Amino acid sequence: MRAQTDNESSARVAADHAAQRALQAAHLLQEALTLLCADSTMPLAQTVKRPPDRLLRLPEVERLTGLRRSAIYEQMRRGIFPRSVKAGRRIAAWPESAVQSWIAERMDGRMP
Repeated sequence: MRAQTDNESSARVAADHAAQRALQAAHLLQEALTLLCADSTMPLAQTVKRPPDRLLRLPEVERLTGLRRSAIYEQMRRGIFPRSVKAGRRIAAWPESAVQSWIAERMDGRMP
């Protein structure tokens, strides 16, 4: 029984690492495309203006917002909370910038 649990845990860790590598590869590809499409007369330092966005998993979103899973998904359904994106076959994640914007709106009193 313990060997099965260890195998399942190892499989989850391997899947998380694979998803993380895929996200990094996608980010690098996006940066390369941005550089290729940028105006060649513009200096390189001006083409990359902001740090890369991270994808946050549900526990981190819960920690940042103070909301539980059910509240997050309910607010997503109502169009109040940012939608998740697929980061893998069974992985949902939220762009950090979208979550931070949502938090900033609440702190500024701009709640819908």
